[in-house]
Amino acid sequence: MANDNPADEEEIEVETEESIEATETESSEAVLDVESAEQQTADVDELRDIIEEQNERIEDLEDTLLDLSTRVADGDGTGVCPDCNGPVVKRNPLFRRARIECTECGRQFHEY
Repeated sequence: MANDNPADEEEIEVETEESIEATETESSEAVLDVESAEQQTADVDELRDIIEEQNERIEDLEDTLLDLSTRVADGDGTGVCPDCNGPVVKRNPLFRRARIECTECGRQFHEY
């Protein structure tokens, strides 16, 4: 007995159309994934640029702090060590050269 029922043919056509739609949906999802991956890559690159700019600013600020602390210590004041936050002062030993150094960690910033 052969299946010549028109209802069976309609079911086959409906199933075929549904599978085609599912395939099209899957392929469009793949395109969205590529777009989101490209967007994520762009976001990561942008964040890396921001981090580099902030690192440069931090280094400039640390250099400025070090310079100001050294100048203050040179003028017989007390600066701040960028390493240990200890006091930076000018030392004038009797038989050696004068120098600016941290009294806590011993880092020397300048020698005359």
